[in-house]
Amino acid sequence: MEPDIFNYIDCDETIFEQEPLEAVAKKGELKAFIHSGFWQCMDTQRDKMQLEKMWEDRKAPWKLW
Repeated sequence: MEPDIFNYIDCDETIFEQEPLEAVAKKGELKAFIHSGFWQCMDTQRDKMQLEKMWEDRKAPWKLW
């Protein structure tokens, strides 16, 4: 994201995936890129624990051993 994205966020209650992204998309400035590498979200405690286990087991694809 470019720093200008903050111009689209009014307050802490702004839902980023709604008004800001919709406005950027309407301006034709929303882009997407294909990523063929490893990706895993870490939104929950369970996600964190899974990623930590991968690290401990030395099976973390994001780490070059």
